[in-house]
Amino acid sequence: MEIHKPHPIHSWREFLKEVGIIVLGVLIALGAEQSVVALRERHAADEARRNVLAEVQLNLGFIRDRVSNEPCIDRRIDELAALLGSARDGALDPAPTWIGRPSIDPVFSERWQSATASGRSSLFDPAEQGNFDLLYSLLARVNAHETHEQVAWTQLRTLETWPGPLGPAARLAFAQALQEARYEAWDLKQDAAFALGTGKALGIALPKANNVTTSICLPLNTTRADALRRLGTPWGEP
Repeated sequence: MEIHKPHPIHSWREFLKEVGIIVLGVLIALGAEQSVVALRERHAADEARRNVLAEVQLNLGFIRDRVSNEPCIDRRIDELAALLGSARDGALDPAPTWIGRPSIDPVFSERWQSATASGRSSLFDPAEQGNFDLLYSLLARVNAHETHEQVAWTQLRTLETWPGPLGPAARLAFAQALQEARYEAWDLKQDAAFALGTGKALGIALPKANNVTTSICLPLNTTRADALRRLGTPWGEP
């Protein structure tokens, strides 16, 4: 292989030309490297975005189904309030055989946590990242309120098998559980509305509605056997 020896530089013009060639080569190399890095980051952001959007879509589908059951929840709260109010310390008349409960669904956040821990979420547009942060905060609130709500309805479902008159202590306990159920339903309405609105701002299309019979929508005089048959869940009801 023939190796050319460097030529001596005889003028400032030749010196500047050589320097210019070197600088240009460095700039081209840096530009190429930055382009590769930008391409990799864009690919990583797109992949993380697809994963997070799929997770959010599933979560918002659960919330949309929750919203569709809100009329049943409000009606059941009003029915129980009227029943307890008329019974006072005496017996429930008519005695309910089924009270049911609002549905509770899981909230998934593993993909968002992974995107945040890996730094990929920082590659999102700032407004988009802010919307995702807000949305997952709302999802966490929904999950917490649904858990508290189930506790209140567990107490209220005791009325399905209450043996006789309420008495002052039981009447107070059921009134407190009913108020807790009312508050949780109110708070969940707000969180669900904000979550669905944030999802809309992100352009998230919701999955097909899950049109199934829910526990809280069955009438108060439904027998347990008939309720379990109509609900058809393989794991029954608590």
